[in-house]
Amino acid sequence: MKNILRQIGLTDYEAEVYIVLLAHGQLSAYELAEKAGLYRQVTYDTLKRLQEKAFVSSVTKGKTKLFRALDPKLILEILNEKIDNFKQVLPELSNLQKQSSDKIIVETYKGKNVMRLAFRDIINQLKNKGGEVLCTAVDENVPFTDYEIICGQYERDMIRYKIKERIIIKQGAEGVFKKGTSKYKNISKEYFNENPVQIYGNNVHTIIWGNPDYLIIIRSKEVAESYRKQFEFMWKHARA
Repeated sequence: MKNILRQIGLTDYEAEVYIVLLAHGQLSAYELAEKAGLYRQVTYDTLKRLQEKAFVSSVTKGKTKLFRALDPKLILEILNEKIDNFKQVLPELSNLQKQSSDKIIVETYKGKNVMRLAFRDIINQLKNKGGEVLCTAVDENVPFTDYEIICGQYERDMIRYKIKERIIIKQGAEGVFKKGTSKYKNISKEYFNENPVQIYGNNVHTIIWGNPDYLIIIRSKEVAESYRKQFEFMWKHARA
């Protein structure tokens, strides 16, 4: 539950406070801090941010301010409204992107959402025009441990849009995508690479695990083709 709330923009503290308020109804900041197990100042700061995000409302009774979590259905309506508003400017934003004359575009992201961004970019790039994803994931247990829900959504979309995928993993590791769209081969552990590379369309991205995690996306037909040739060489010499 908290993982989903983080995906829509809440911090760990904000998710915890929102869930506690949902479970207990109206609470004072003191009561909330006690039930959430947070320092009082942390609770105050978190409530302020949640009110700014319209996730929490407050009412004063006597000398006490009480806080209540917004109905989750209303939050969904707010999120859908934001999506509708974004769709209205999407054509204009896309036109601005097409006007860029750069032959090579490099994008860098960091934080907890890099895996979701990486998978979403693959789906968005290939769902209409098709194609194949080439991946040197090597050890899929690394992302799957922390991103099980996101990996499940990715596999669902791969099946939905009939996107094929070939993945090279390290010898002894086990692939986690087993529902029909992914094919695996393995390479010797001496060629182990902790940071997976995925090639799709005219794009290449690399995920660098750390604290925080990083995602680097290179958008270039020439660069993608060079990585694709390297992958095919590895695939040819890998074991099924």
